[in-house]
Amino acid sequence: MAKHKYTRKEIAEWRQAHGNFLYFNTDDKNFVIPKAYTFGTTFNGAHPLAWIVGAAIIALLTYSIFFKGHA
Repeated sequence: MAKHKYTRKEIAEWRQAHGNFLYFNTDDKNFVIPKAYTFGTTFNGAHPLAWIVGAAIIALLTYSIFFKGHA
């Protein structure tokens, strides 16, 4: 099956079949998707850019906790 951008309806159907906590759909090209129960968006964990953004956030937090203020 070729990757395509899922619609809101397809995302809701995928969540019903696989659970609502984490969205990790390898067939979906969307980087961000609507949250299941609240307002806003969240990442598609299967999208490569989500991994890059997540690593950047962790690196920034690590820097700010351990290295900032040690000058």
